[in-house]
Parts: sequence; C-alpha cells; structure tokens
Amino acid sequence: MKNSENKVKSWKDLLNKKVFLATFIAVVFLTKVASEVVHEVFGHGLFILLFGGKITGLYISVLWPYDFSYIGQDMPSTVDSFQWAWVLAGGIFMCLCLSFMTQAFLLVKKKVQWHLAVALFCFAFWTLVNSTGYLIIGGLTPFGDVLELIRLGVLTKGLSLVLGLTAFALGFAILSRVLGRILPEVFSPRKARYGVAVFWLLIPLLVIVMLANPEHRLEVSYLPLTFIPALLSFAMDKLLFLPKQKSKEDPNDVA
Repeated sequence: MKNSENKVKSWKDLLNKKVFLATFIAVVFLTKVASEVVHEVFGHGLFILLFGGKITGLYISVLWPYDFSYIGQDMPSTVDSFQWAWVLAGGIFMCLCLSFMTQAFLLVKKKVQWHLAVALFCFAFWTLVNSTGYLIIGGLTPFGDVLELIRLGVLTKGLSLVLGLTAFALGFAILSRVLGRILPEVFSPRKARYGVAVFWLLIPLLVIVMLANPEHRLEVSYLPLTFIPALLSFAMDKLLFLPKQKSKEDPNDVA
C-alpha cells in the first residue's frame, strides 16, 4: 500500500514540476513581449502624447533582443530639448519604475500564489533587463535612445553605465531573493538554490542573441562579463546558505 501511495505522490510531483516549467517558459516569453510594449507604448508613447505629438506607427518585436521594437512619432515644432529628452528616456524610465514597483510588491507580499508570483517575477525581470540593458550596453557602445540622450547632453557614456549597473545590481539582489522563495514551492531546496543561479544564465543567452545580429555592433569581448550574475548567485549560495545548513546540522558548531 505504501509503495502505491509513494508512486502516486512521485507522479504528482513530476506532473507539478512539468506544469511549473511549462508555465514558467510560456510566461517568460509573454512577459518579454509585454516589457517591449511597456517600453514603447507606456514609455515613449505616453510622453509623445503628453507633449502634443502623434503616434504614427508601432512595431513590437517578438525576437528582441535580436531585433528591436520601435514607435513612430510626429512631434510639433514647439517641442523643446527638455521635452524631447523625456520622450527619448520615457521607455527606460517607465520600465525601471514598473520593475522596481513589482519587485517591491513581491518582496513585501510573502504569500502569493505561484502562478501570479511567476508572472510578476518575469515581468519585473524583463522590464529590469530592458532598461538596464539599454543603459549598460549604451554606456559601452552608445545606440538608440541612449545615443540620442548623449547627443542632447542629458547623459554621458560613464553616467549611463553607472546608472545601469547600479539599477541592475539592486534588481539582481531583490529578484534573486524572490525567485529563491518561488522555486522551493515545487522543487527541493537544493535544486531551488541552484535554479536561481541557472536562471541568471539568461543574461549571457540574451547577449549571444544580440551578437547574432551584426547590426548591433556589440563586441564579443563583453560576453564573459555577462556570466557574472550567475557566478555571483552561485557564490552567494555557497558562502551564505551552506554555512547556515552546516550550523543547523551541528548546533555545537558556532563558527
């Protein structure tokens, strides 16, 4: 009887994991597209309309970052450099705001159904990567909105890089903690811990996709740097979690 119950339980666990992974992959893709909509429509588009302009076209790329999205606009001649700067920076600004608002919610709200938690986590991740990626890569090799902001004198390459790295570092810390809460709902604690580090391998994967398009003119020498989040996550697990685990196993070891 026990064997049959164990078999049923193992099959249920396997099914739950498959459902979780399938849901996670689907949500990752959908929220990636959603972050592009936020950047173009609720970022650039909002400020275009706010300053009296018209939206003349919209293209949302499902292949980002291989291919970039864009929004067409027709701005009145009365628009000054300050207003134009907000139009250019609107996509990055809106993505950053929504990402950290979502991160804050997930960090404070500890009990969230895993379906909603996964959706919000992925949305926060993509809006973070969308904005900080623009700033970091734009600081190394200026392009797009960052290039135009530099030409306006609003940004410099150094400032863009510092802002991007600072925002990403903060988001990395928060999202790692949030994901560390979600994964144990389905996987064993050990697999969940490694899952956080594996998740951050998405960053080098995204850069490889960008490198596949020669029009982006991104240098291959930057690729090794993209593995830092995954390596840092793995190192943090070894340095912070394992000592706690050992101390629980051996209460007399106060070290």
